[in-house]
Amino acid sequence: MAPGRGVWVSVPFGVSRRQVEDFLEANRAWILQNGKNMQAYERDTGVGLKIGAEIRTKTHVLKIVETEAEKSFYRIEGEIITLAIPRGVDFCKIEKIVQRFLLEIYALECRQLLPQRVQYYAGRYGFHYGRLTFRNNISNWGSCSPENNISLNIKLMKLPDELIDYVILHELCHTVEKNHSAAFWKLVGQVCPDYASLRIRLRKYNTRV
Repeated sequence: MAPGRGVWVSVPFGVSRRQVEDFLEANRAWILQNGKNMQAYERDTGVGLKIGAEIRTKTHVLKIVETEAEKSFYRIEGEIITLAIPRGVDFCKIEKIVQRFLLEIYALECRQLLPQRVQYYAGRYGFHYGRLTFRNNISNWGSCSPENNISLNIKLMKLPDELIDYVILHELCHTVEKNHSAAFWKLVGQVCPDYASLRIRLRKYNTRV
């Protein structure tokens, strides 16, 4: 079982179809339960970019559908964005098309929602930062340069609000403490008392699309 690809069964040479069916039936409960868990994982982490998927971001719902048209197109109706992909396109190509489109949505939402959020927390706790930029990082959720310029990952848009706020506060604390010393975590604790549990929750998400 893999994200976005459903259930796969590897059958050794010489095993009959009946044996495979008996194996699947014997493990039916496990497969169904893990299938539900995988669907939740795909929904929360943004994987499973396939036909029929619905991906929720902060202000949009992206629906992936098939079309008889020769080229992909999209339609926006309020918060619903429908991305239509030509029938017959293989899974790997669908995934790449959706990834590119989803990254554009994430970038748009970041620019709309996060500048005022960073400014709010900086003013509330007396932090001072330089430039604020948004990037498609694959190794971190945010960073703070020696010049106190803050960069935030556009894929923050797939996280719950409280985790986004934690990342923002984490990077603002780096404008004062440049490493992860005891002094840094003490400062984080002062502005975000629940940071320990939020860190644990954040590890359940990935920085991939």
